Amino acid sequence: MFSSLQLRKRDKFFFTLLLIGFLIKYNYFNWYIFNVPSLSILLLKNVIVVLAFTLLYGIVLRNKKRKIFTLVIYLLFFLFFIANLYYNRYFGNYLSLTDMIMGQGIRPFRVLTRQLINWWLDLLLVFDIPILIYLTYKAKPETPKLKNSQFSRKSLLKNNFILVLIIIILFFSQLLYSYSLFPADNFMELFNHSTPAFVNVYGILPLYLAEYQQLRNKRERAKENTAEDLEVDLSKVETEKELSAEENIKNIKNVIVIQLESMDAKLIDYQYNGREVTPFLNQLKDKSKYFSDIYAHHINGSFDAEFSFLTSLYPINRNYAFRSNDMREFNTIVNVLRQDNYNTYAFHGNKEGFFYRDKGYLEMGFDRFYSREDFSVEEGIVGEDTYLGINDYDLFDQSVEYLKTAEEPFFSIFITVSSHTPFNFYPEEYEVEEFAEIETPIVRDYFNSMYFVDNSLEMFFEKIKESSLMEDTLFVIYSDHVADINKEEYRSGDNFANHRNIKEPEHIPLFIYHQDIEPEVIAKSGSHTDIAPTILDLMGYPEKPEEFLGVSLLKDLENPLLFLHEIPQIIYKDQLYIRVPAGPEEEIKFEKISYKKSTGDLNIELPENEKERLNNTINYMQEVMNSFLSE
Repeated sequence: MFSSLQLRKRDKFFFTLLLIGFLIKYNYFNWYIFNVPSLSILLLKNVIVVLAFTLLYGIVLRNKKRKIFTLVIYLLFFLFFIANLYYNRYFGNYLSLTDMIMGQGIRPFRVLTRQLINWWLDLLLVFDIPILIYLTYKAKPETPKLKNSQFSRKSLLKNNFILVLIIIILFFSQLLYSYSLFPADNFMELFNHSTPAFVNVYGILPLYLAEYQQLRNKRERAKENTAEDLEVDLSKVETEKELSAEENIKNIKNVIVIQLESMDAKLIDYQYNGREVTPFLNQLKDKSKYFSDIYAHHINGSFDAEFSFLTSLYPINRNYAFRSNDMREFNTIVNVLRQDNYNTYAFHGNKEGFFYRDKGYLEMGFDRFYSREDFSVEEGIVGEDTYLGINDYDLFDQSVEYLKTAEEPFFSIFITVSSHTPFNFYPEEYEVEEFAEIETPIVRDYFNSMYFVDNSLEMFFEKIKESSLMEDTLFVIYSDHVADINKEEYRSGDNFANHRNIKEPEHIPLFIYHQDIEPEVIAKSGSHTDIAPTILDLMGYPEKPEEFLGVSLLKDLENPLLFLHEIPQIIYKDQLYIRVPAGPEEEIKFEKISYKKSTGDLNIELPENEKERLNNTINYMQEVMNSFLSE
């Protein structure tokens, strides 16, 4: 016995429920959100938590005011947990300080209720809250004490001292054991190398302290680094410079790139009730080079797609590139084409500052950035506007007028918005009758949204034809990421046999169209990083810039695909691997965790030379993104 309180059944129930609720959330946090690598360390921490609760229960239950204070602290922890839970379900990472400070993502309540809530599991995670509130409300002002003759003050102090001593011994034993598993020279070195290992050793709150320290260091660091100053030699990470030179389309004067919002590769040729969701894109596929095995870099937000495409590099977690980095330090396809006298334009229906695109596009050297202020709802054909910006139909329609007056040759990129989650931004007149029978609202709205976007693209292509720009223009269309819908009637993913809480690679479409291109379906695996080298290949460039880490999708060579989540992921020959969380002094290991269902589990391992290059690339991108910083 560690308290002199005479506990009622209601008090015991309150304390037991509080402990069980905390343990459920604490372990879910560690095991599913942070993917801690050592179960034994986690179990030892659970023992420490139970003993700490045992030590504190006399303090917590002494009176109603302390119960209220304890409940408030627990509710704050619960809100912190829920925020991480839903962020993790969408991005596959934890909610970092960087996201809290810099994030501009649109997550209205409808997204939460339609897309992110898992009702049965979430009930298990929240069931204790209303009960604890009720018990606190009904609590008596004071909890009576046991008679002094039964438990002397001296014996209580002795028992509590023994318990405190046990907790201290277990705590330091856990730390020593953790250090032996994940050795590192210091606190920050382990944080920079592996956040799962860091959480396993130090815990969740110290992780945020470490990130705060990292952010402070970034602000204080002088922006003087160049590629030659990086610790990882570029020669150890670069891919083949030579492009294929197999299909040089000679009369490419202009390049129009369109980044579609939330389009799944699965939608191409997809029908519901006999009605195609994207009839125009289905027709365009038959006239294009269509790449059927492309995956998105969706680490922090949609802007990762642009960053990866324009720089042919890998975005990293906890980094908003257009805000945090000086984009003048990066070589981009914009720079490459500007050197050949291309004019460069960007078009986006939202405000220019959304996700810091105004800063990023200016630093990358775009000649003009057309944003929400450059388009008119009043003069639009559809004439609808939302908090995401002008609708895609009017964006494309009014942009044609800008392109007609643009000085050729030009390179332009369009960022669409109308098919953004929760997918209810399409005009009512574009609702498809055949989709009305879909019971799940988010699936019905998603199909209608993509049908509207498809119509907008068809109109855009027709207007380009009328303007005589078509014959000299190369069109590139891809998606920023998938819709992330997981319902019985439709699933965006479910391509991999994934049995762990690891974000499934996001399968997106990629079209490259020119009137003189040889149409074909190319099954080579690739990502956003590979699109710019492929464009340069089609335009007849013999080599890509050495800073570009992507490869041309027209080459036969198949390199592993890298995605820099908190736990880096690799796709190689339809098998999914992760870099196993470890200390910086440990041997780097890669573990196969899944495979594409259509291919099956193949007995394939990553080549040793690729393991080294991948690890060097991970370190290189960390160095680059933490070196080329904005003031």
